[in-house]
Amino acid sequence: MRPAETGTAQGPGSFAARLFAWLVLALAVSLGFAHAAQAAFDAPVAVDVRAAGDADATRIIISFDRPVSADHKLLDHPYRLVLDFERIGYGFEAGDDTLKGMVGAMRYGDMSETGSRIIFEIGAPFEVVELSSGAAENFYRLIIDLRRTDEAAFQQALLDTMATSSIIARGSKTDRLGSAPLAPAPRSGAFTVVLDPGHGGIDSGAVGVGGTREKDVVLAFARTMRDELQAIGGVEVVMTREDDVFISLDERVRFARQHGAALFVSLHADSVRQSYVRGATVYTISDKASDSVAAEIARSENLSDSIAGIVYEEESGPVADILVDLARQETLGFSVQFARLAISHISRASRIINNPHRYAGFRVLKAPDVPSVLVELGYLSNREDEKLLNKPEWRAELAAELAAAVAEFGALSGRQLAGEARAAAGN
Repeated sequence: MRPAETGTAQGPGSFAARLFAWLVLALAVSLGFAHAAQAAFDAPVAVDVRAAGDADATRIIISFDRPVSADHKLLDHPYRLVLDFERIGYGFEAGDDTLKGMVGAMRYGDMSETGSRIIFEIGAPFEVVELSSGAAENFYRLIIDLRRTDEAAFQQALLDTMATSSIIARGSKTDRLGSAPLAPAPRSGAFTVVLDPGHGGIDSGAVGVGGTREKDVVLAFARTMRDELQAIGGVEVVMTREDDVFISLDERVRFARQHGAALFVSLHADSVRQSYVRGATVYTISDKASDSVAAEIARSENLSDSIAGIVYEEESGPVADILVDLARQETLGFSVQFARLAISHISRASRIINNPHRYAGFRVLKAPDVPSVLVELGYLSNREDEKLLNKPEWRAELAAELAAAVAEFGALSGRQLAGEARAAAGN
């Protein structure tokens, strides 16, 4: 069973190639491939996905090993068809020449422990003419017929599906979106740190030059760092995600606040256009980016929800400005203090970028009352950084240093808070 990834169409394939694909599929099913794919959990398995047609009309067929139900909605910029399922398995190969007609690419993955999503990118405004399902041979097929339409008709259909879908925007039901799990309340007096492994599920994040996926390496690092922190007395550590599920940016922020976090550390390993850029970087929030690399990474990270097919209402300019101001007034000083400590410790175990403390408008750092940083462990666009990120011993050494920085920050914060309490008592 392959993990979540993106497949794209590369033009029409030959009849022989299509016949060969079907023969391989039949053989895989006859050997119990689909049953092996679902062995880890009791859920339907998608064993094949294909699309056929032309620029005006296209049929998408998804074959499952048993009946399923799906909700659908539309998104634009780019035009997309989103299908939401109760948890499913993936027993097909993405990237084969099976997407034709109006379908340009596909992305799929888990949105939570109970929900999965498949997204198709469509090359023009479209409408769903019919969505049907039924048994065929040894499979259960979900069939979606698309037809090209004009922009006005597409926008109306988009609004209609958003109004009826149970998996849509802020303010509506989110039970099938990934949500960070609740954890026991921290021990009295404990310094609570929230580790946030970036991306997950349908959102793979950056992909390295050697194929390494960001969501995998940052989760591995977070688990190692959690173990280091748990060995430190007086520190309570929780993680926004423990496995390969999608968590929205706003949910990550809410999670930190709900847990009364004294520190929020978001872990990433992005890609940038300049492949020579390498080394660890620590980011804090600002309404203006420190440099072009920081701006590029912030833009990429803030699009994470869009990649997963989530729509949010944009906050007004004044509200966004107030959030940034609050962050500056209440917590930015602490965030910067930890960033400096982190850089000092990280430099003992890893190469750091030039000017390692940078800043930009990261959505995931917007909590007004939680000191927050985003740590780039390295850049997957650089071959040397990618090699290091895949070495458990390197991750362990860096995690130990970063955990030590957290402990030092906790001790300093405790002394500062005690001083503020004594000062308040004297007034």
